[in-house]
This record gives sequence, structure tokens and C-alpha cells, in this order.
Amino acid sequence: MLPRCLSVPVRWVVAVSPRQFLRNVSIRTKLLLLATTSALLALVIAFSGMAAYDIQFIRQSKVDQLESQAKMLAFNSTGVLTFQDKAATRELLASMAMYPTVEYVCVRDETGSLFAEFRSRPNSVARRPSNPASGHQITDEGIEVFHPITDRGEKIGSIYVFANMSDLDSHIRRYLLIGSGIMLLSLTGAGFMSVLLQRSISRPVKELAVAAKTVKDQRDFSIRVTPRSTDELGELSVTFNNMLDEIQSSKAALQTANDRLEERVEQRTAQLTQEIERRQSVQDALVVARDEAEAASRAKSEFLANMSHEIRTPLNGILGFTELLTNSSAVAEPTLRKDYLETISASGQHLLALINDILDLSKIEAGQLEVELSPCSPHDVLNQVVSVLRARAQQKGLKLRCDWTTKVPESIVTDGGRLRQLLMNLVGNAIKFTNEGSVRISAELDHFSEVLTIRVIDTGIGIPNEKQAKIFSPFVQADNSVTRRYGGTGLGLAISRRLSAALGGELQVESKEGEGSIFILKVQTGSLKDVDLLLAPPADALIGMLDSELSEEIRLPACNILVVEDGQINRKLVRIMLEEAGAKVTTAENGWVGVQAARREAFDLVVMDMQMPVMDGYTAASQLRKDGITVPIVALTAHAMKGDEEKCLAAGCSDYLTKPIQGTSLLQSVRNLIPGAAAIKADFAKPIVASKPAGRTVVQVEAESTTYAPADLRSTLPLENPIYQEIVEEFIGFLNEHVRDMKSALVDHDFDQLTHLAHGLKGAGGTAGFSALTSPAARVWDAAKDEDCDQIEESLAVLAELTQQITATPQRV
Repeated sequence: MLPRCLSVPVRWVVAVSPRQFLRNVSIRTKLLLLATTSALLALVIAFSGMAAYDIQFIRQSKVDQLESQAKMLAFNSTGVLTFQDKAATRELLASMAMYPTVEYVCVRDETGSLFAEFRSRPNSVARRPSNPASGHQITDEGIEVFHPITDRGEKIGSIYVFANMSDLDSHIRRYLLIGSGIMLLSLTGAGFMSVLLQRSISRPVKELAVAAKTVKDQRDFSIRVTPRSTDELGELSVTFNNMLDEIQSSKAALQTANDRLEERVEQRTAQLTQEIERRQSVQDALVVARDEAEAASRAKSEFLANMSHEIRTPLNGILGFTELLTNSSAVAEPTLRKDYLETISASGQHLLALINDILDLSKIEAGQLEVELSPCSPHDVLNQVVSVLRARAQQKGLKLRCDWTTKVPESIVTDGGRLRQLLMNLVGNAIKFTNEGSVRISAELDHFSEVLTIRVIDTGIGIPNEKQAKIFSPFVQADNSVTRRYGGTGLGLAISRRLSAALGGELQVESKEGEGSIFILKVQTGSLKDVDLLLAPPADALIGMLDSELSEEIRLPACNILVVEDGQINRKLVRIMLEEAGAKVTTAENGWVGVQAARREAFDLVVMDMQMPVMDGYTAASQLRKDGITVPIVALTAHAMKGDEEKCLAAGCSDYLTKPIQGTSLLQSVRNLIPGAAAIKADFAKPIVASKPAGRTVVQVEAESTTYAPADLRSTLPLENPIYQEIVEEFIGFLNEHVRDMKSALVDHDFDQLTHLAHGLKGAGGTAGFSALTSPAARVWDAAKDEDCDQIEESLAVLAELTQQITATPQRV
């Protein structure tokens, strides 16, 4: 692009002569052209001379080098030529390979016959010297060097060396490139310096021209030019200003016009200000929208992190009491065993409630914590917390107790689930950071302010004073050594403080390093009018609450039920549950077979799996409704995201249950949907063993783990029952083949088949009581949907190892 000062129309430049062009361009351009042209001419002359000299010097240096090498070869070739040793001569000539431009070297004897030669490349052309005399010759192809070989003054042969001039050409190109760059930089520098120097001349002239044009265009005689020197241009500026003074003094009316112009400028400025303010308000609105979007994103991330922490709480109870059942010698006592199982069941139900909260995406999008205030018993909440965490305290040899220092209301108005969650965090942390001694929970009521104060007191490691203000921030613990030693994400106390604020209370800490900590929770109780105050918990407050229906047997009337389920294990288990409850059951392995069966025979209810091959449950349910079949349909699905229930109901289903299959939930749903079944009284003669899924141990199998505890390799089903023993044996029988089919599907890159097989193993493993299979099967299912072969192979390796250990482990001990 041309400089602005040279930007004149090309047509105009071509149409005029150089002299006319120079006459018409600006002074600034003339000065710039003068400086740059002079510099360019000087640089071209200097560079041309230097280039010619350097090229000649380099060429001569190359000739001298080749002659020196030829002379050395001639001297070294005297002996081998005398003794006619061609091999030694070729080896000597091969030393020229270190010079990349040497293409051909040969030795000729005194008759001129070729004695030995060397070619740098196999396709190099053999050359015959054009001049056998000593010296060199430069041709278009390269440089030829000749040197005689003498022995005692007598010529016995000659050396011929041919080298191309590629290095010289390369050097010349580099020289031209460097020289061009130097010329360009020099020309640029000269132009820049000339611009700086010519400004002292062109600027005053341009200012005079601009001022004159402004006076002419705007009729503004108040404009003055500032003299920048005392030379002729300075005198011209002074004279120009004097002329304007005389004109301004003779035209007083011009000032009035200027005043009016100023008013118009102010009006325009006011309009511009309003426009700026309007745009600023729009920008502020955009900033607010951005902040709201970022806040929503942070709220979503924080909520998911909080839920991840909450899930571990009931898992602690499940895993702890399961280990006690496995390792303790006292489990033979029916009462204690029942107590442990009830605690495990309560923890499982709590875990299920947390999962339902996680799947409430509307809560995440809103970024708000939902609190449902209703009457609840603080005694029951505290007992449940102690029940769930008692196993963990016992494992560490700690005493965990709860006492009341004042009367405590029988019920308070708060969110019982959130209060339990808060206390689980506090007590769990106390156990976690206490190695010896005890953890004590103390409850105290301030009747006048209607505040219940709960203190969690431990004899643990304590918290330094400077760290106490930070521990309530997300992802923060006392220091990095605490994280390495005790683990955790640092979310527990942050969640607890937010929960306490949501419940209308506050959470504080008192601690001394090395002596323990006291976390003080204050919760609003609501009105205590007509509420009984107790000195001790009610006698019937159980440790580990369970749904009473888990201990009752649900009976069904004589009814005909169709079970449509592709998983053989799940299909068999559902059939056994329904048949033991008194129903007649017909099974079908996919949706198409189920639809045909429903068309042939009248059923009172259909239990429909929603993910099946050939025809899925959604299509099958819709087809039944289109056929006019109005019997209730209970949907079974492993998906529990918000919207899945609505999808099932939209397909024509009457109820929605998630896997793993809970016997109580299934039978309750069937009893509610079949007319007359709800009126049947449930007796307490015996429990339905299949309806205790909460007693299963949830085992998370990491991808890199290949060692499992013996309890993880045995089914959690009651194998003393022959029916369930048959289910487990049938599952183990097909497990190896199922994993082999998954590997074959991976080899064939049949990801649809692999997804189906992984989904079936995930459901069947949980149904058969091998929950350790659930996690790796779920990872295969997720990876197959994404066609991630590396993740599939890794998870299949875990499944194969786990399968081998399960099949080798006796299921009954």
C-alpha cells in the first residue's frame, strides 16, 4: 500500500509526465521522494559493487579450495598409482564425499586412460576433462580443476575434479535476500527520517493551508496559526494572523453567527450524551444478564457438587453395617441382625431420596435450595443420624452418644430431611477427624426464643484459630495435610452452613488445635404452643427407621399379569415376586411378543420394561392403547432422569418404577392398580425376602481395581431360599458367555449390540445381588453409546476379572 502522501490516482500519474507530476504533488511528497530516491540510488550502487566483489571473492575461494584438494589428492595418489592399486585409489577419492558440491573425481594415468573415479551420486555423469593441463576452468555447469600427478618430477597421471556451483548459487541468493532486506530497512529508515525532517517544512505550510481553507469554508475569522519558527514560514504565519485580525475587527456580525453555531454544537452534544447514556444502559443490562448466567452456571455446579457429597452419607451406613454383618460374630442374634438390616434399609431409602433430588433438574436451573417446612421429631432425626454413623464410629473405636441437656420438643417445624443431612455432615466430620475418644451430640432448647441448639462435640484434631473462618468455604479444609490424610472435598461444612441458613438458623465452631472441636447448630423450631417437651427420646424411637411395609407380606387377589422383560434374570425375579403374592404370571421376552400375547389373552395388568430389543416398551405400550387394551401398565426402567416418568405416562403407562426392582414398591403398585386388590389386608406372617433391596451393599468398582473383598463376590440375595439360589446359579451360568458376547461385539464394532448387552448385564447383575457388576457395566454402556473403544476395553477388562472371581467364589458360606 502506498503512503498516504503518495496516494494519487494511478490514471492521473500515467497521464502526466514526470516533470508535471513533480510539479503537482505536495511539498511533503516532494521532500519524501527526494530523500528516499537519493538513499535508494546510493544503496543500489553500494550494494551492486559489494555484491560483485563478494561473488568474485567467493568463487575464487571455492576454486582455491578445490585446487588445494586436487593437489592433496595428487600427492596422495602418487604411491597407489605407481603400484596400480585401484581399490586404494577409489578409497582415496571417496574422501571427497565430505564436500557436497563435488560430483565427480577421477585419476587418469600417463596415457590419459581412466584409472579410478568417484561419483557423489550413482546417477552422476562421468566427465572427461576438457583441458588436460593443470589449473581450473569455470563453465556453465560448474568448476573443473586439473592437477598433474608426478613422481620424482615425472608426470605419471592427472587428477580431475568437477564441482557444481549450487553452494555459490545459494550464497548469491542469500546475499541478494539479505541485501534486499538491508536495502528495504535502510530505505524505510531513510523514509522515516525524511518524514521527521520534512515536517518542519510541510507542517507550517499545511497548517496555513488548512487554516485558510477553514476560514473560507466556515467563515470563522477567529482561527489563528501558531508560528513555529522565525524563518520565512514563521513570518508567513504572523502575516496570515495579522490579516485575519483585520478581517475579524471589520466584521463584528460574524461573532453573532459564531455564538449561534456554539448553541447548535451544545444541542448536538446533548443529543450525543443522551445516546451515550442509552447505550450505557444497554451495556449495563447485558452485564447484568451475563452475571445472571454465570451465577446460574455456578449454582448448577455447586448444587451438583453438594449432591455428590450427600450421596456418600447413606453409603457410609450401608457399607458400615454390611461389614459388621459380614465380620461380626454377633450377627447370629436375630434381634441385632434385624436392627442392622433395618439401618441398612433406612440408609438405602435415604440414598434413593438423594438420587431423586439430584435428578430434579429444575432445582439446578433455579440455583435455589428447596426447603419444605413441616412438623418432624428431632428425636427421630438424631436417632437416625446415630444409627447410620454408629458403625463407622465403632470401626474407629469411638464412643458415639446423644444426650439432652434440657427438655426437647417432641416435634419442631423444619425440614427434617435437610436437618438430618446437616447433622450427618457434622457428625460424620467429627468421626472422620477423631482418632480416639468420643463424639457426643448434645441438644438444648431455648424455649423463649424458640431455638433448638445442637452441639456436636469431638475429641479430635481440632482446628487452628486462623483456619476457622475458612473451613466453611467450598473445597476448603484446614490445610493440605488434612486433605492428604483424611481425604474429602471440603464441601461438607460449606453445605452444612448453607443448610443451616436455609433452615433459618446458623452454624458456628469453637475449636482448639489438638483438643477437639464443638460445632454449634441453632435451628428455629417454629411455634412450640401445645408441643410436649420431653426429657428423653420416645421409647419407640428406633435406631435406623424403616418403612413398615418392608416387614409385611403384600397379598394379591387372583389375577392374571403379563410380564414383558428382555432380561432373563429380571423376568424370572419379577415372576417369582408376583407368583408368591398370589398372581398368575405370563412372561414375554420383548415388546412385540408381549403385544401379541395381550391380543390373544386378557390380562388384569401388564408389567413392561421400557428398554428392549425388537420393540421397546414405549412402542409396545402405545400399540396396546391403539388396540383398545385399557388394562393398567406398570413401566420398569433403569432411567431415572426427570422427564422419563412423563415419557412413560405419555406412552400409555399407568405407573412408573425404577430399577433395581424393589418387591414392596412393585407389589404396592400392582395392588393399587388392580381393582379390589387394595382392600386385601396384609398380614405379618412372614416378610417377602425379595422386597429388601435396601439391604444390598452398594460397591463402587473403579476401573483400575482388580481385587475385591469376598463379600463383593457373593450375591446379597437370601440363598437359603431355593428359588433365589436358582436365580443366582442361573446368572453365574450365563455370566461368562455374556461377557464373551460383549467382547465379540466390541471386536465387530457393533456398538448397538454392545449397548444392549451392557444394559442387560447392568440390570441382571443388580437383580441377582451382584451390585459390584453394576458400575463397570454402566461404564461399558456409556462408552458404547459414545463409541469410545478405549474406555470399553478398560471396563470389559474389569468385568472379565470380576466375572472370573465371582464364578470361582462359593456363594454360600
